[in-house]
Amino acid sequence: MTDFDGPDEEERRIEQRRLFTYSPQAIRAAVAVDRVMVNYPAFAEAMAGADRVFQLSRELTIQQGITITGASGSGKTALGRYFIGSQPKSTLFEDGFGAIAIRLPGRPTVGHVVGALLRRLRHPFPSISPQTLDIKRQMLIDALRQKGTRVIFIDEAHYLLMQARMHGRAQMTYGNVTDVIRELMDETPVAVVLLGTSELLELDAADAHLANRVSARFELRGLEAPVIWHGFVRSFVKQVQSVDLSALAEKEEAQRLHVVTQGNLRSFKRLVTEAALVAVDDRARVVSPQHLQKAFERVNGRAAGKENPYAS
Repeated sequence: MTDFDGPDEEERRIEQRRLFTYSPQAIRAAVAVDRVMVNYPAFAEAMAGADRVFQLSRELTIQQGITITGASGSGKTALGRYFIGSQPKSTLFEDGFGAIAIRLPGRPTVGHVVGALLRRLRHPFPSISPQTLDIKRQMLIDALRQKGTRVIFIDEAHYLLMQARMHGRAQMTYGNVTDVIRELMDETPVAVVLLGTSELLELDAADAHLANRVSARFELRGLEAPVIWHGFVRSFVKQVQSVDLSALAEKEEAQRLHVVTQGNLRSFKRLVTEAALVAVDDRARVVSPQHLQKAFERVNGRAAGKENPYAS
């Protein structure tokens, strides 16, 4: 005979679930926090580099490309999304297609890259087969020209180094992914922004010809310095209007945030966004250490084994 939870026990479980169901007001406040971007020095330099190749890619005959490296959570993907989301309107390219982005899998293939780019360009026939690959490569070049695309962001680009370690039939028959990237840069022409870990600095080992086309290198770092970190937090707090985060800008709280997040932007934004959710549903205008305590518990989970620095 199977036993089921009685009404009281079931109601208790439902109530626990409701504790983690945020209100629409809290979600709206958190979305506003989540969308904040801060132009700290390294971020601003990398953004300027992307702006430069965006401007020059179709004006000069020499290929344009840059690499932006950083640890996981340092803001590489966010930079690409911000750039694409802030494209200006222009008659030089079709609206929304001046810059596009794809993400490489762990073992990228030519078919994956060509298909992913065709989908980003909303091509009606993005599927790739061995029989259609050459045709689709030319279709991709034509589509990029037609849309006027000036920059392609390639996230997780450190996986390009995998091709130097792979010698399968697909590579021998259809070429390497870096061959396709070089072809797009040469024939379209389009600039390339490679986003990845520090492994990407060894691009010469995978394709020296591509490395020669991707000249400028930027690294998203610098927030380990207390002065820059404190300035970053202050700038972040000033941009948030949906909830009062001013307490986080105090020197002591900013330092504690740095220890908690280890200066990682993804961890920082995850914790602060969660704290905004907690505060709004607590009907509080100001985010307090108590809200940060709950936020820390929720984003990490009790099983993480991490000591909550906001627990009194």
